[in-house]
Amino acid sequence: MESDISLLGQLDWLTLVLVAIAAFVTALFHSVAGFAGALLLSVCLAPLIGIRAVVPVVAFAMVISNINRIFLFRAAIDWKAYRAIMITGLPGIILGAVIYLYLPVKAIAIVMGCFLLISIPLRRVFKKRNYNVGYRGLTAVGSVYGVISGTVFGGGMILGPFLLGAGIVGQGLVGTVAAMGLTLNVTKSIVFGAGDLLSRELISLGFVVGLCTIPGGMLGKWIVKNASIAVHTVVVEVLMFVGGGYFLYQGI
Repeated sequence: MESDISLLGQLDWLTLVLVAIAAFVTALFHSVAGFAGALLLSVCLAPLIGIRAVVPVVAFAMVISNINRIFLFRAAIDWKAYRAIMITGLPGIILGAVIYLYLPVKAIAIVMGCFLLISIPLRRVFKKRNYNVGYRGLTAVGSVYGVISGTVFGGGMILGPFLLGAGIVGQGLVGTVAAMGLTLNVTKSIVFGAGDLLSRELISLGFVVGLCTIPGGMLGKWIVKNASIAVHTVVVEVLMFVGGGYFLYQGI
């Protein structure tokens, strides 16, 4: 962890400004699309603070970001869907975070990338044939979501087709994913802290980054509130495609 401390001590004002801008912009997109905020933020911050430091910093920052989005979208959260996923998702998150501490994640990135790319046409097929995903279906996918999201960033995108198939869209999608994201990142921060991956210096930087996400989340709420469901669904599908390509690139 000495290299992390030394690196953070060398951050200049320009770098800190870029970090703040990255936090604001990714939080804005996060509140519009519902997920992938941690993935986008990690991509933006990695060149600025280093790959090793970015994982614990983003995990801690997303705790603050998700608390903000839960407050903003609290009236639309589907708590029944949250409980259905977390019943199996929480143990998976713990397992995934432990895996991150000890194992490479390239194979998981490839599987996740393929799943995201395939899920786009599958969601359209489900919608065309009027297939619905109930709460039992959300519980079934919860364990997969937990392991992958505990290991890598962007795991919440896996839930995209299932939440849309369960009729959770718009503000409900954003709020429900925020509630799951809070549980996810609190759990990961605890595991990373126990594994000596989260130092005081990284917590401080994560706190600052998290504060910078708050105004982005507020602006994102206004956009979601004034955008049609059709537009929102298209944004989600585009995000799935980009995320799938990103994970395949990282894995290969």
